[in-house]
Amino acid sequence: MIRRALAAVAVAGVALAVPVTASAVTYPADDATLECSATQVAPNESFECTITAEGGTEAQLQATTAGENASIAGTVTSAPKDITSGTADFTVTAPSVEGTIGLTAIVDGIVVDETATVIVTDQLSVTGFDSTPLAIGAGVLLVAGAAVVFVAARRRSSQNS
Repeated sequence: MIRRALAAVAVAGVALAVPVTASAVTYPADDATLECSATQVAPNESFECTITAEGGTEAQLQATTAGENASIAGTVTSAPKDITSGTADFTVTAPSVEGTIGLTAIVDGIVVDETATVIVTDQLSVTGFDSTPLAIGAGVLLVAGAAVVFVAARRRSSQNS
């Protein structure tokens, strides 16, 4: 009889302790975001990442690299930075070999579901207009068209006179 009473008290104690323990756990801010200034960089180049979390007090950035050189592959977590005005800024330097950097935001010691990927490569994407032969061809056609219009106008004016 006493065993049953003790067992019932123990079960009731556990049932009450679980919600109390769960409420003591710190949860990250729901609005936490991670944004990086680049998605592709050259080896040894730096870029910026910003963690925004209005409800957090400190943030860390975790970088996981995987490159051809296995000696540098791994995961590194930054020192904690205070979140001021809702953001914490981090400067990241890419490794000297090509590969992928996976970045993860950590707010108040808890990993949040915010990640970013930056590709390290020597072959950066080309932007802008880099087609000189096309520009020269367009210029030749423009001059030829103007010459045809000029010659046609001279013929017409000489026939009308």
